[in-house]
Amino acid sequence: MSTVFVTNNTEFELVDGYGGEFFEFKQGEPVEIPRHVAEHIFGYDKDDKMPYLARLGWVKSNADKKKGLELLAKIDIQLEKPKQNQSLSPLVEQVPLPPKAVGGKVLKAV
Repeated sequence: MSTVFVTNNTEFELVDGYGGEFFEFKQGEPVEIPRHVAEHIFGYDKDDKMPYLARLGWVKSNADKKKGLELLAKIDIQLEKPKQNQSLSPLVEQVPLPPKAVGGKVLKAV
């Protein structure tokens, strides 16, 4: 059984189920689910997304299709777990500059 990783990038949490098992998709947190569940909930790898958008309650008619597809585009589905919160370099502390000497006197920065 293959799995996929689903990351909810919408502005709300989503809970949905398949076969009596419920999955919670919190904002920004990848969730590993079976591929067939992603097909059932989000229409993963399906050409016609309307039945899935309607089932999720994101569209009521064809007039809502554009808005529903925009929401669905915020659901990121990947075959590998996405890497999150990686810092490219360690945080470097800022050190204040030493006071400047002018005309034999030391001036301190304010």
